[in-house]
Amino acid sequence: MKLIVDSAQRYAKMRAHTATHLLHAALGKIFPTTKQAGSLVDSDLLRFDFYADRLLNEQELAQLERVINQMIYYACEVSTLELSLEEAQKLGAKMFFEEKYGDIVRVVQVKNIHIDEVAPEVQAYFDGYGAMLSQELCGGTHVANTKDIGAFSIVSQEAVASGIKRLTALTGPRVLEKLEKQTSMLGDLVNILEVKSFAQLSEKAQKLTKTLEECQSQLQTMESKVIKAELLSGDKKSDQYFEIILKVASDLNFKTVGAEAKSLFLGKSVLLYNDLGNFIILGKAGVSAKQLAQQVALKGGGNDVQIQGRDENVLKLYN
Repeated sequence: MKLIVDSAQRYAKMRAHTATHLLHAALGKIFPTTKQAGSLVDSDLLRFDFYADRLLNEQELAQLERVINQMIYYACEVSTLELSLEEAQKLGAKMFFEEKYGDIVRVVQVKNIHIDEVAPEVQAYFDGYGAMLSQELCGGTHVANTKDIGAFSIVSQEAVASGIKRLTALTGPRVLEKLEKQTSMLGDLVNILEVKSFAQLSEKAQKLTKTLEECQSQLQTMESKVIKAELLSGDKKSDQYFEIILKVASDLNFKTVGAEAKSLFLGKSVLLYNDLGNFIILGKAGVSAKQLAQQVALKGGGNDVQIQGRDENVLKLYN
């Protein structure tokens, strides 16, 4: 039997695996007590589960992505050591107490470096890691230098269980693929929104949003006027339970119908309904909407002031 290792797949997984170690280390700066809860390493794709009581905010996600790409750009050496478990513990290597280790363990280290040309605050951040950006007990395969990862990009975060969050990220060529897709989408938006460049998209979107909000406000005003007119001019009936019984058009916004009816028919017991079986019951002083609904055997939800629902029996009773 002859086995052949797919070198392209192997290196893609090496990039993702080393990036997972960098992610674990960088997360520790945001959540000092966090630890790994699970992970998946695939071809330039990683999924990392970790303990945290909340999701990362946008600023933290951006910082995390930026820091890991700096670790890649600064070309930090990745090395391995074989030590006794006791020596690895003294070294401060991350280990998982639920795992069973032998007497000799393998430690993967990512060495920190000092870069003179970076901003002081950036160097101060990296100095906070000490001599090693990362050191973990690990038997997996890794790149020899962080520069070999190429690039790192977070694609999603989610809560997967109580106290456990998940980050999914890309490395290497798949980051470029993501950027190409995003650039294509932005190009489509440039054409759709009829602007000259990506830089104008935000301003155009804000203007369109403002216009949409104004149109929605005008539409709501017009809708209220139409509904009010129908409530006032509609053919009203009454019976022993309701002072006003009115059938309204099915295409009217029933939520707005209820709001307008409250102000127009204040102090009266009211039943409004349409051909779909939607109904609203309005109570008055001394007679709650709940009591009225029970008396005419209509099922809905609400309170003493208003009951609303959908019950085809209203058509049998009043159509």
